[in-house]
Amino acid sequence: MANYITQLNNYFQAQKASHTLSWVEYSTGPSHEIKWTVQCKISGEVKGTGVADSKAAAKEEAARQALVALGF
Repeated sequence: MANYITQLNNYFQAQKASHTLSWVEYSTGPSHEIKWTVQCKISGEVKGTGVADSKAAAKEEAARQALVALGF
């Protein structure tokens, strides 16, 4: 699995703008079928949303979408 979260963090650290990156995480569904939704926000604007069975996978997808939105 590619590590989009690391790529995104590295990009913002290089830009000295890591303070503009934030995450919103929440789960839905019964405890035996939890779905995680993670939003990647840049300066308060949602740039990626991931939905998956694990929080880590949802965060990776949100980071991937944010990188695409940034032109990577």
